[in-house]
Amino acid sequence: MADPTVLSLDELRARVEELERRLSEVESERNELAAENAELLVFQQVLSTINASLAIDDILSIVIRGVREALRFRRIILFDMVEGRARRRLETNNEGNVVPSRSGDFRESSSLRGVVQRTLDYHLGSSGDGESPVGGTKGAYALVPMISRDIVRGVLYVEGPPTEGITDMQVRMLIDFGSQAAIAIENAQLLSETQQLAMTDSLTGLLNRRALEGMLDRELLNAERYNAHLAFFIFDLDDLKTINDTGGHPAGDTALKALAEVLKGSARKGDIVARYAGDEFVLVLTNTNRPAAVRGVERVFTNLSRHSVKASAGGAIFPNDGTDGKALFRSADAALYVSKQAGKNRFFFFDALTQAATAGNRPRP
Repeated sequence: MADPTVLSLDELRARVEELERRLSEVESERNELAAENAELLVFQQVLSTINASLAIDDILSIVIRGVREALRFRRIILFDMVEGRARRRLETNNEGNVVPSRSGDFRESSSLRGVVQRTLDYHLGSSGDGESPVGGTKGAYALVPMISRDIVRGVLYVEGPPTEGITDMQVRMLIDFGSQAAIAIENAQLLSETQQLAMTDSLTGLLNRRALEGMLDRELLNAERYNAHLAFFIFDLDDLKTINDTGGHPAGDTALKALAEVLKGSARKGDIVARYAGDEFVLVLTNTNRPAAVRGVERVFTNLSRHSVKASAGGAIFPNDGTDGKALFRSADAALYVSKQAGKNRFFFFDALTQAATAGNRPRP
């Protein structure tokens, strides 16, 4: 009688094959876990970098590079939000570098609208389904929102996963990634807005004195480095007290805002316009010599007359009339005083004062 505990050769082979199969599964699971752990480590490192950054452009670039490094998608596109609509902004090129997106090759598909409007938690698709918001889609793709405080701050588009399809694990990581990135974006936006408020005059929207001083120092360094001139003007609204006494402070505020708008509209790109204090404004014309400064300030007075705004101004030229902000302000302020004394609604340059004093004559603009 055969011993039931003794296995036949076929049974032994079957058991060995089963053990080998199970060992192979365990090794496969181990490799998957190791890969996922590596992805999570990269994910954590990237999130730490995101949260340490304060510039939105830097954050967006880090997001894209992080998704590529952690999840190894072939193509990644980041959409930001402008007035509630998704706008294609940054993406990876064929070499994996982050570059600005092309303005074309984009359509607002129903799936993208669903993700933006939060009727979809996310969207998985494939090439040829007609739902991809961009052209050239190859294989599986996903649209995942970047959400913080229940607001969609952007959308991640990914395609070409290293696996056959996009896995649940990859979707979860994309959602977590997008959520953390959205928080960093929100914080950067709040910081930017706070800094903007701290540097802006609340009534006119122009730069305030603090911002002016910082920007002027930078422009003076550039002018010195490149041996260039710079024109510094102080404008003072004429008869503000009379305007306030006649029409009240709202009328005075209206006049101040009108002067601010004229100065801003008359300035060139790269010039500085700021409200220094009260009814005093500063206009800095960069890379501008004396003749060009005359043309610039005459343009301002022509525009002031068109808006029925009257102001006086005094001008100083770097480096002739001062080599730092304080010296230029003193020179321009002296010229402004002469403009007021001469009848207002006009301008003088500081060098005209020194020339007149030397000759014993009345200064000329």
